[in-house]
Amino acid sequence: MIVWLCPLDVSTYAARGREVDPPRVSCPRCGGPTGPWSGYLRHLRDGEPLLRIFVPRVRCRHCGRTDALLPWFVSPYRWDTVDVIGQALERSAAGEGVRRIAVALGRPETTVREWCRRFGVVAVDLARALLAAAVAAGWSGFELPVAPGPRAVAAVAALASAWTRRRGPVPAWRLAALVTGGAWLAPNTTSPLAPQPASALMARTSRTTPGGDPWRATPPKPLPSGATT
Repeated sequence: MIVWLCPLDVSTYAARGREVDPPRVSCPRCGGPTGPWSGYLRHLRDGEPLLRIFVPRVRCRHCGRTDALLPWFVSPYRWDTVDVIGQALERSAAGEGVRRIAVALGRPETTVREWCRRFGVVAVDLARALLAAAVAAGWSGFELPVAPGPRAVAAVAALASAWTRRRGPVPAWRLAALVTGGAWLAPNTTSPLAPQPASALMARTSRTTPGGDPWRATPPKPLPSGATT
């Protein structure tokens, strides 16, 4: 899985279907060039109605590894956009209850509870990873919350602030997803935030593929369209 910085908004991306134009990335394993390797459809919930988007796949021409190319507003195995989930986590870190958050965002209480539960598992590692990236980007703040949840939320804001000063405004939670390669809220049993540069931000990219291959027009594989929450 490789997360890339998509300049399109969610609805425009969904409307493009197979015509989306992701970057041509280097293989996260060996650094070799990749080429188009079909893709799959999955659900994505931002507002209403539920969207269906196409996720391209690439295959390394050297080692044969395949990866899905996720736009940075998509969280792996979760139906809701990164932005919606981020809003919920900010409210939770500020002390708001799960039921109230669910009502405010129009999401099932069980879904919001699972986001918050998982965030509690990864918050320490997430804060550490994002603060390191923020410092590398020039951030120099000092006062941060001590509690893991609020500290992780502050780290998201710190990284976005550093990015904004250098490159312009950026959606904070999408940037967090990009920098962590989608691992920021992955539904694993342990923290997945090991230092592996699997995102488009940290991989070498170009807009052309050797040979100029187009995306295949073959039917997508019948993979799961998302996951439970």
